[in-house]
Order: sequence, then structure tokens, then C-alpha cells
Amino acid sequence: MAVKNFILRGRPGSGKSTAAQIARQRLSEVGLRVAGIVTPEVRVGRSRVGFEVVDLATGRRATFAHVDIPSETRVSKYGVSIELFEQVAVPALEAALKADVALVDEIGKMELFSDLFKSLVVRLLDSDVPVIGTAPFYDLPFLRNVLRRGDVRVIWVRRGEAERVAETLTGEVMRLVR
Repeated sequence: MAVKNFILRGRPGSGKSTAAQIARQRLSEVGLRVAGIVTPEVRVGRSRVGFEVVDLATGRRATFAHVDIPSETRVSKYGVSIELFEQVAVPALEAALKADVALVDEIGKMELFSDLFKSLVVRLLDSDVPVIGTAPFYDLPFLRNVLRRGDVRVIWVRRGEAERVAETLTGEVMRLVR
């Protein structure tokens, strides 16, 4: 089975999301439609207080995890709203099924509370669309199954390597879509 899906893994702050964003920018610059989601941090001053989900195609966004969200669904100090996450992520990932390249940043603990998200990730991985995903360094059952696929290449990212990883990733994806 040929590799067409790329999962960037590493510790927090290693540059996974940065590498994915650089690759996205480079792929967009050559005319490829990159769709999907990113989940940037929400900060107040120097403190991280939550996470947003952003639809790359439309710019639509929602804060889906936050210290002030009263939810029984929690990761560390953050309450997670699966509903808010799905309102943005589901249409974004459905649109990615029709794009040239899909970006899923991140396949992590908070996002995996959503069964719809998991099913769309599998649909993307099974599709003809190359997928660039990011994932944490630790083990998660759903992620373990993704990483076992024959069409997935895992790229480990260490601090200071985002530019090099993005270059490799861009080249790999360009070979698939041209």
C-alpha cells in the first residue's frame, strides 16, 4: 500500500503545527486547495486558557476547550465542548474530502471525544486526498489504529526541525498530487 497520509508527532512545542502550517502555505502557493482544521491555543497574556478549532477554508472558528467551559468532558484543566468543536470541524473536514490536500491539526485527546471527528478522519485517510495530520507523542487507542495503517507515514518532529520537516512534507505531497 502506497503512503499518502502523513502524521507529524512530537512533544508539545516541538513544531508539529508549525511544520504543518508551513507545508500548507507552500502547497497553497503552488495552487493546491488545502482544507481542514487547525486547533490553535487561546492565550491570555502568557497563560494558555484554551483551544480553538478553525476551518481553514472559511475561517469559521469556535473556542471548544477552555478553563471556563463548564463541562463534564475534561482534559486537564480544560472543559471541552464537543458540540462547539463539531459545529466547525465537521463541515471543515467534509470540505477537505473535496480538496487537493487535507490538514487535520490535531488528532488529539480533546478532538477524539467526537465520534463524528473520528469517522471523518477515517474517511479522509481512506479517500484519495493526501492527509497531513498532527498528533501527540503519547499513545491513544484511536491514534494507534491510524498509525498502524499501511498508507500512513509517521514523521517525528523535534524542536527546531519545523522548516526541514515542512520541506520534506511538501515534496512528498507534491509527488502525490502532480
